[in-house]
Amino acid sequence: MLTEGLVSAIKRWQKSLDVEPTGVLESSDVVVTRSAVRVSEVSAQTGDAAANDLLSVSATTKSVRIQVETLDLGTIKAGQKATVMLPDGTETAGEVATIGTTIKADQEGESGAGVTKINVTVSVEDAEAVKGIDAAPVQVRFEGEAKKGVLAVPVGALLALREGGYAVRLAEGRSADGRSTGGRLVPVDTGMFARGLVEISGEDIAEGMKVETTA
Repeated sequence: MLTEGLVSAIKRWQKSLDVEPTGVLESSDVVVTRSAVRVSEVSAQTGDAAANDLLSVSATTKSVRIQVETLDLGTIKAGQKATVMLPDGTETAGEVATIGTTIKADQEGESGAGVTKINVTVSVEDAEAVKGIDAAPVQVRFEGEAKKGVLAVPVGALLALREGGYAVRLAEGRSADGRSTGGRLVPVDTGMFARGLVEISGEDIAEGMKVETTA
């Protein structure tokens, strides 16, 4: 609501900028954001075209952005707790804020094969812990879980079914009654993902089965 006090405040602001104190603001005079933001970069210079970008803003809370191999995404979820290890050796608590949707391919991974990665943003819970840091290399440790006594196959062995869900294709072999099992699709339920492997279960799944997978 436009009030006399608001008009007076606008005039004082305009006067501090050495512009005519009309008490009126045009839509091009201000930038409105949904919440408080931090000006991270001023792009415009005197004499630049009016259509150029003026500035860049970021959130007032600090966060960490790291690249995670897509094979490990099954173990990371929004809201998951994490620990951020700072350059001075101290640690502070964090939480997975967002998981990106754009997958980027690296030329070469540790094994020499191409790998794909995606950006994961971790928010820092204790602002004081990173108060004097604007940018720095850090490490992030995600809280996970461990399971024992499960059956697992490489993620590349999973095949998406048209009707939904996943299956694995059995490699060439023989069943107990001597029939060939090669090429048969077996539906599976997936569980935990970790280090390129995925937990599977199902009525027709048994220990020792061999499945086809990508190279």
